Amino acid sequence: MLPRIAIHQVRLLPGASAGLSERTAVLTLQLEAPIERWAQMEPRLCAQAWQFSALWPYLGIQATDFPLAFGVDIGNSVADAKPGQAPISSFADWVLALTIAFQRLVNDPVWQGRVLFSGVTSVRLAIPWRRRGVLQTALQFALRCISFWAENAAAQANPGRLMEDFQRWYGEAREGGLSPDAQRFALAARARSIPVGIYPGFIRLGTGVHGMRMDNSFTGNTGSIASNIARRKFLTQQVLRNGFLPVPAGDLVRNLRDAERVAQSLGWPVVVKPCDLDQGVGVVPGLRDASAFIAAYEQAAGLSRRGVIVEKHLAGDEFRMLVVGGKLWMTILRTPGGVVGDGVHTVAQLVHSANQHPLRGTHKRSMLMTLEWDAEAETCLQEQGLRADSVAPAGHFVFLRKTSNISRGGTAKDVSAMVHPDNRLMAERAAKLVGLDIAGIDFLCPDISRSWREVGGGICEVNSQPSFRVMWLGKPERDICGEVVDWLFRNQPSSIPVAAITGTNGKSTTAQMLHHIWLTAGKVSGVCTTQGIWIDTLKITDGNMSGMPGGKMLLGDPTVEVAIIEMPRKGLLQFGHPCDRYDVAALLNVQNDHIGMDGIDSLEAMAVLKSEVLERATNAVVVNAEDPLCIAMLARVRAPRHILVTRDAHNAAWCAHVESGAPGVCVQQYCGEPWIALVDGGQPHFVMRLWDIPATLNGVLHHNEQNALFAVALAWAQGLPLDIVASAMATFTNSAQQNPGRFNFFSGYPFKVLLDYAHNPDGVVGLAQVVAKIKAKRKILVCLNLGNRSRHHISAVAKCLAAHYDYFVLGQDTAHVLRCSDYAGDNPAQAMLNFFVQEMQAAGVSAQRMETALIDTAAIQRGLALAEAGDLVVLMAEEHLALPLLKNSSHGG
Repeated sequence: MLPRIAIHQVRLLPGASAGLSERTAVLTLQLEAPIERWAQMEPRLCAQAWQFSALWPYLGIQATDFPLAFGVDIGNSVADAKPGQAPISSFADWVLALTIAFQRLVNDPVWQGRVLFSGVTSVRLAIPWRRRGVLQTALQFALRCISFWAENAAAQANPGRLMEDFQRWYGEAREGGLSPDAQRFALAARARSIPVGIYPGFIRLGTGVHGMRMDNSFTGNTGSIASNIARRKFLTQQVLRNGFLPVPAGDLVRNLRDAERVAQSLGWPVVVKPCDLDQGVGVVPGLRDASAFIAAYEQAAGLSRRGVIVEKHLAGDEFRMLVVGGKLWMTILRTPGGVVGDGVHTVAQLVHSANQHPLRGTHKRSMLMTLEWDAEAETCLQEQGLRADSVAPAGHFVFLRKTSNISRGGTAKDVSAMVHPDNRLMAERAAKLVGLDIAGIDFLCPDISRSWREVGGGICEVNSQPSFRVMWLGKPERDICGEVVDWLFRNQPSSIPVAAITGTNGKSTTAQMLHHIWLTAGKVSGVCTTQGIWIDTLKITDGNMSGMPGGKMLLGDPTVEVAIIEMPRKGLLQFGHPCDRYDVAALLNVQNDHIGMDGIDSLEAMAVLKSEVLERATNAVVVNAEDPLCIAMLARVRAPRHILVTRDAHNAAWCAHVESGAPGVCVQQYCGEPWIALVDGGQPHFVMRLWDIPATLNGVLHHNEQNALFAVALAWAQGLPLDIVASAMATFTNSAQQNPGRFNFFSGYPFKVLLDYAHNPDGVVGLAQVVAKIKAKRKILVCLNLGNRSRHHISAVAKCLAAHYDYFVLGQDTAHVLRCSDYAGDNPAQAMLNFFVQEMQAAGVSAQRMETALIDTAAIQRGLALAEAGDLVVLMAEEHLALPLLKNSSHGG
């Protein structure tokens, strides 16, 4: 038997993580003891898994898929089994596979997971998920099934309670999943590495301006007029008749008297159907007498306010012809719900047996519908001279429905190879006349292999949103949904360019610089940072939208042509990634910020976390050559191009890199001045004078020089022309409009005001170096950021602050302070300020030179009120807090 298994350390992320391409759950399975005889158990799992549900072929799952096709990098997991013990990597793969398969069964289009670790008594998994409850139950069923199957031979196994529980959950969980069509299109896209977004009422395939929306088989290109024509069946017939295509004779009526008149003129048999319903609802064919006709009419009239169609019944089989992009792709013969006699069992017994098939169910999303024993079934039997207890001859088909809709119990068979060319052209022309990009043409004829011009027939309906279920049933092995996805993206890529920027300092500024370059190139760029989201020049929202939340919004926006995403530490830990991959990614630096929080207790651990961004880059990574931790992360990168960045052209790591022919960006002297230079294949290309970039303040802002180098390198990696890059950088300033909260100077006061988001020691030191070069009578610091996350930040820079400022207004951010373990007691905010005052006094600042304010806005207002002509007020605060309080903020420069 399998040992007892416990689930521990479950972490559900709303974004992608651990190498997966979608929402990721990371969890640990702890086994009470090692698994014994796994090699003998696995063959039984293989036999049982395929027999467990005949639904799997219709969800993109094949017998050979178990278990390895469900994992990313299968075979790379760790196994630490001792000699003589079977490693349990196969057990881990089975848990992963079944948990994913069961989620797909209830219409959650999850793709692949990963075995992160597989040991003797411990397994760590990364599993894709969409609904929390579905994931949890799917995992429990996976463990129950493995335990049951592993201990029971197929011939002896009696699932009993296990199957009852599963079927109950299966029926309930499908309600919150996608429709079968949306599920298959989403899975087909994921199989092609096309990003999938799921929204209420539709899915999105691809990203940004390249995204394609689908509502089942509706696409973003399906016209509303065409759809409206198709829904109005009589209008459809008029359009087709005017195009000289075959349609049944008939008319639209709104009262019984007119209906009887039309029926008499047509002659029996006739068909009655509501004029605007789908799936065969209310359709009664083959009516041969007045009493049956009246009953059918009254039923149809009660279902539709727009009227009832009475038309001539056409003899023959019913075919669904799928037309995509004006071409016939597939033709399916639809057979009414019924059973095939065997000469032994009664019709009732055959129906009962047929309803035991796992494909059949009563749910509207079942692959096949249960054969119902109702008045229509009784009528059909009577017309065939049969009863429920009759024994039909072997091979004789007993129909229980008059229509062949799959939604009413019908079945399907692929006959695409048999279609006569005239019938093909007829279906294609019908779709074009109605105006549909994807259409299901319902065609009645005696023989699909012969021309309708010869044997007769007619188009009884054109579906603007055809269900693909009939195609899956007709030919399960054909990836028809995947073919449609390929067709949708036949003339364009599925994803927009995405740049991800991570590191400790400079992320927002670098992101804004790259955004400005793309705007200068004439593209609709979107950028998300800690300051908000911008699309083009329009700010969409304020607040911290960096990482997954902002990135997801940009990638789902149909106007965005390129996305730039700031990826922070917290976002990586709590949200994951907004997409499966970036075409370029940058690691700016790894510095002392947030160390000791969320399990990150060293700079090395922080570097490893940040490297997750580099690992998802497909084309190029841009890395700081001056930071050894950044250089070390290149070992984790798969992207083919590694671009190193440095301000020092003599940096040893950078020199070795470019001397090997690899690309790099640096500052080099050219004509006696510092220029940004690109080096590729050993050859330098000079882009622009460094001091022609306004954001560098003519060399005062060294960190902005570094940010500019990264922005240029990223733009170069994305293939932007260098003249456009230079032009853009020459117009990028430290204004509140282009880079809010980053070295923004404000006019309109008798004194100078400088706003900067300096929140860690490196930022504070960099700001102090700039302040030292500014002449002012007094230098007043309003500090709201420093020390909120860690008290040691205050200790690290107290002497620097004391040396550069004359007066201090010390504030705090209560939200951050309350989350910081450094400040305890009944009043953590006051404790933080008390510590700040203590450290400043230890650095030589007297009590007369500083004051405190618990309320952040009050601190800013106090600092401005203290200033006089000739003073400098430095605000170390977040821009969304400071900007509304600054007069003439529109003049920020």
